[in-house]
Amino acid sequence: MDLFLDSSNPKEILEVREWGLLSGVTTNPGLISAAGPDMEKTLSAVVEASPGPVLVQVIGWHDPVPMIRQARWLHAFSDQIIVKLPASIAGLQALQQLKAELPDIELAVTAIASVAQAYMAAKAGADIAAIFNGPLDQAEDVSHDMIAPIRQIYTNYGFKTKILACGRYPRLFGEVAVAGADICTLRMQFMQLLYEHSFTDLRLTGFMKSWQGTFGDKTWPEG
Repeated sequence: MDLFLDSSNPKEILEVREWGLLSGVTTNPGLISAAGPDMEKTLSAVVEASPGPVLVQVIGWHDPVPMIRQARWLHAFSDQIIVKLPASIAGLQALQQLKAELPDIELAVTAIASVAQAYMAAKAGADIAAIFNGPLDQAEDVSHDMIAPIRQIYTNYGFKTKILACGRYPRLFGEVAVAGADICTLRMQFMQLLYEHSFTDLRLTGFMKSWQGTFGDKTWPEG
């Protein structure tokens, strides 16, 4: 399962990239807006900071025509960009037209909140289905087990669409990994939680205390 950072902050992206496990970046209109008024400058900085693909969403969801135009522009902007289209009738219309016009374009369907929407996205030819399981978990305080049935449906019908899960806490991250998500994207604060556990800190602190009681500040020789 690939790890993506959900961010429009190049400093965050570069920091997580240095940790060594980051595969790409996801953005959304809210994140791009929060970075300031110069959208093209923000996009350039995000693409440059990312170690791989960058998912970028078109604006709007009711009319396929402007979404198609935006998708063409984003596709030409960088070959790292995967264009996100909304989970709507117009979004899937745009997806099918773009695939016919530009066979090499990579397209994701975003804001998927049901198994049915995930099926329709794959049926339309999406490369990635972005499942909003994490935001739904938080909003409704209920565990939404969508990844496993979507994985089974894609297997049943031979869909090649990748499943992108929106991670939150380590519990949910583990569940989507078990269920077979291809990608998990997380905000910075949730990405950090994957590396941390209070028991790990307690044990490492105990080990260090025992060591220093005998050896002080000495360590093993460094080669």
